[in-house]
Amino acid sequence: MKPNATKASSVMSQALQVETLSLNNGATMLFRQDEEAARLAISLYFRGGNSIEPIPGMADLVDRLLMKGTKNRSQEDISIAIDSLTLAVDTDTKRDFSQMVATVLEEDLEASLELMSELLNDSTLAEFDKEKEKMVGEIQMEMDAPKNRASDGFVRTLFEGTPYNVVSSVLMDSLPLMNSIKTAEAHYRSIFRPENMLISFAGNVDQARAVRLFEQYLPKSATTQKAPIPPNHITLKTFVEDVIVPFPKDDSAQAHIFKGWHAPALTDSDYYALNLMNTILGGAGLSARLFTELRDKQGLAYNVRSSYEAFRLGGMFYLYIGTEPSNKDRCLEGFKIECQKLMDTPVPAKELDEAKANILGRRSLYLETVHQQANYLGAQVMMGRTVSDVHEMPERISAVTAADIQRVAQRIMSQPAVIAVAGPSNIL
Repeated sequence: MKPNATKASSVMSQALQVETLSLNNGATMLFRQDEEAARLAISLYFRGGNSIEPIPGMADLVDRLLMKGTKNRSQEDISIAIDSLTLAVDTDTKRDFSQMVATVLEEDLEASLELMSELLNDSTLAEFDKEKEKMVGEIQMEMDAPKNRASDGFVRTLFEGTPYNVVSSVLMDSLPLMNSIKTAEAHYRSIFRPENMLISFAGNVDQARAVRLFEQYLPKSATTQKAPIPPNHITLKTFVEDVIVPFPKDDSAQAHIFKGWHAPALTDSDYYALNLMNTILGGAGLSARLFTELRDKQGLAYNVRSSYEAFRLGGMFYLYIGTEPSNKDRCLEGFKIECQKLMDTPVPAKELDEAKANILGRRSLYLETVHQQANYLGAQVMMGRTVSDVHEMPERISAVTAADIQRVAQRIMSQPAVIAVAGPSNIL
C-alpha cells in the first residue's frame, strides 16, 4: 500500500540515504532506511524548547514529568511497559527544541508508538510539586562544583536578556514562580502536537508501515489551538569591554576559567570555518594548540580546551582551563596569545589538513548507529539546516581555506569577551 504522505524531497549520498516526508497529521518525517540495523531509532523533536516557555525552565520541568504517570498508567506501569518492550526512551529540552528519543526492536514498534503517544497526549504531570523539589536539590548539588558555577555564570552573562540563558542559576530563580500546575499543563498541551513535530526515524522497517503507524498513533490535534511560534531572532547584548564574572570558592584547589564570545548560528556561512578554527585551537584534544602550549609546554593546565556551540539563532565560542589558582593570570595571557596568533597568522597547510581530517573522522564515528543518525539529523534540521546541508558538510569543510579561518578568528575574537572565573577569592 502506498504511504499516505507526500514526498517533499529525497536526498541520497554515499553515507546516508534520507527522505523527507510530509505526513497527513501535520508532522514532518526524516526517514532513513538501514537494512542492517538491529534496532529502530525514533527521535521526536518539538519546536521551541526554552525559546517559547512561559517561565524560564518550564519546558525542562515538563519534559521531566512526561513519564511520571498518565491517565491510564502509573509511573511504575510505564516503567514495566518500557522494560517489556525492550524500549529505551528519554526526554530532554534544549534551547531550540524539546525531544523524546527512543530505541526499539522492530517487532515492538507499534506498541512502543502507542506508549509514546500516551506519554505525549495523556500525561497527568502528577509529580509536579515533587519534581520541582527534586530539581532544586539537583541544581544545588550541581552548583557546589566550582567549574559548574563558572560555566553557569559565563553562559548566563553572555546570553543575558535572551531565552538562551536558561542555566541552573536561572532555573533556581524561576522555579518559585512555577506555582501552578495549570501553567505546566497549558504548555504541555501546546507543544506536543504533530504539527509542531519533526520525526527523525532510522532502521530496517518498511517506509509505508512506518508512515501509517506514526499517522495512526500521533493523529492530528482535536483542537484548533496553535503551538507557540519560536522567535525569528534574539537580541544579543553588546559588550564594550571584557566582562569579568567572579565566583569566590575558597575551598577550591583549582581555578576554573571560561573566556568566550558570541558566535554564529548553525546556518551561518562561517559555521564550517569556525568548526575548523575550534579544532585547531582546542577542540582536537592532545594535538590542539591550547593543549600543546598551555599544558605540555608551560604546565599550566589540568584540563584545557575550546568549544563552539551553534544554535538556531546564535552560538558561543569559548575557551576553558582548569589550573592551579596562582596561574590564573598566566592562563589568561596564554589564551590571549593563542587567539592573537590565529588572528595574525594563517594556519599552515599541514595543520589545516589535519584539522579537516579530524572533523571528518569524528563525523563518521557519530553517524555509526541508527540512534546517532536519527538524533543528529533531527537536531540539525530542527535548528534550521536542511538535509542537503548535512550531506554537504564534507565538501564545505574541505573548501575552507586558511584565510577563512583567519577572517573568522578576527570576526569573533577581536570583540570584548566574557570571562568567568571560579576559585579562591584572593585570585579574583
